[in-house]
Parts: sequence; C-alpha cells; structure tokens
Amino acid sequence: MSILINYIEKCAEYIDSKDRSKAEELVKEVIGVFEEEITHIKSQLTLYGWGSSSVDYFKDLAVLKAILINYKANLKREDDIRKDELEMLKLKQSILNINNTNNNDSSSTATASSSVTVTVTQAIDSINNLPDDTLSNEDKEALEEKIAALEILVRSGDKEKTSKKLGSILKYVVDKGIEVGIALLPYLGEISKMIQAN
Repeated sequence: MSILINYIEKCAEYIDSKDRSKAEELVKEVIGVFEEEITHIKSQLTLYGWGSSSVDYFKDLAVLKAILINYKANLKREDDIRKDELEMLKLKQSILNINNTNNNDSSSTATASSSVTVTVTQAIDSINNLPDDTLSNEDKEALEEKIAALEILVRSGDKEKTSKKLGSILKYVVDKGIEVGIALLPYLGEISKMIQAN
C-alpha cells in the first residue's frame, strides 16, 4: 500500500512541477508498475490517443492519480471485507472451549474429564506470533487465508474436500519449516480428529 501512496503523491507533485519530461517519465513508470494489476489503466490516457491528437502528460498524470486513488480505495475495501470475514469466523468460535464435567455418585467416587479445543482464532494468533524471519507477512496472510478456507469447509460438512484441504495445508506447513508446524499442528490435529469422528 505504501508504494501505491507514494505513486499517488508523486503524481500530484509532478503535476504541480510542470516539468514535462518528469511527467512523461512518471506516466510510463506508473503504467509499467500497475498495468498488470489495473485493467484498462491506459484506456483514458492521451498518450494512447484518448480524446486528443496531442499527448498531455499532465492530464495523463491527473487521470492516473485518480485511477490509483480508486484502486487504493478498492484494495482497502477488499482488505476490510477480508478482516470482517475473519472476525466473523472468530466470533463463531469461542476463544477456548473447555468442558469440565464432574460426576459424583453415591459411593463418593469422582470422575473428571476435560477437553481442550484449539480454535481457528488460536491458530491464526500462533501464525501471527511467528517471527518475520520464520514466516514473512505475505506467507502469514496466505496461511491465514488457507486456514479460513479450511474452517469454511469444516463448517460445510464436506469431509472429502476438508480432508484434501487439510492435506494441502500440511504440505505447505512442512515446506515452511518446523516452527510453523509447531504453531499449527494442534489446530490441524483438531481438524483431523473432527474428520475422523464424522
């Protein structure tokens, strides 16, 4: 996002500078950087024959600035949606589910049983607590998305798809190293138990 903000600021700065060669250079640079991500980024630029027989790099910079601002807003909206979906998953599951059952009978024998369930929230917290040299921010986000997708499959009740997704996540975790495995194995083990129980 900081690269995007930097280009928006550069567009504004170069429009104000009135330096045609800098404006031309920046127009081409912005197109080169964002052409793959933003479809039709060139469609309204005079450089590509839009609305004028001559090229106006300052007008093109103004158009690119508006496109980048819109793109930034779209990225933020998508990020907010993803955060909201993750928050919904967290709300649907308790942070820690501990069931204690004490059964006392007349012969004064007591039995106690307890079970601890590792939740998706705890799994994601474990991922986020890993140091950056163990797992990059991009890898953390990718793993969070995989865990969220697994959780959705678990809730759907589709045992076969859940099992396949669990297998692909296990392969991914193995590729990322022992620390990542230690962080996620309790959660993945719980999912495995749920699949086997059904």
